Amino acid sequence: MRILLILAGLAMSLAAASQEIYRWVDKDGIVHYSDQPGASNAELINVIEPNGYEGAEAAPQADSQGDNSGGPATISPYQSLSIVSPAPDQVFFGADAVVTVSADLQGTLHPDHQVVFFVNGNRKEATGLSTELTGLDRGTYFLRASILDQNGDPVITSQQITFHVRQPSINSPQSPQAPKPAKPPKPTPKPTPKPAGN
Repeated sequence: MRILLILAGLAMSLAAASQEIYRWVDKDGIVHYSDQPGASNAELINVIEPNGYEGAEAAPQADSQGDNSGGPATISPYQSLSIVSPAPDQVFFGADAVVTVSADLQGTLHPDHQVVFFVNGNRKEATGLSTELTGLDRGTYFLRASILDQNGDPVITSQQITFHVRQPSINSPQSPQAPKPAKPPKPTPKPTPKPAGN
């Protein structure tokens, strides 16, 4: 405990400027620190001035091309990325269902960036801002879109949505059935007019 107090005091005194500190161990094995040698076996320790931090000026915004050194842009050149198809919690029916996936990007796609979709964590390449999913099993799917830079790191990612695939069954038909057309009413026989009397 005494050593901790000594070290705390030294740290406070060193905050102002760097100093020469002496370290020695007494006959009881206790380590001492001081600005004056307290024993013949004291060891001189050169203490470097403590590190300080000054807030840097705000860096200029990087454009979508990155900096001149060829490094990646520090700020995303895109305002937003969102999935517009399918709609959240949309339901598709049948083993042959084709799910068209498309995204909306606010900003111009950088030539070194690519759009990819992730379906249940599995990567699916996109053509432009869209792709098609086929051969999906029955279940719920989690979908998100990302724009990756040349290193494969995400620049911007959309919010995740879910959609569902239902397979046809007796209890759950493939698609909502159209209402059957109403049967035309049965014609009622018209009474035969009586001939006029003489």
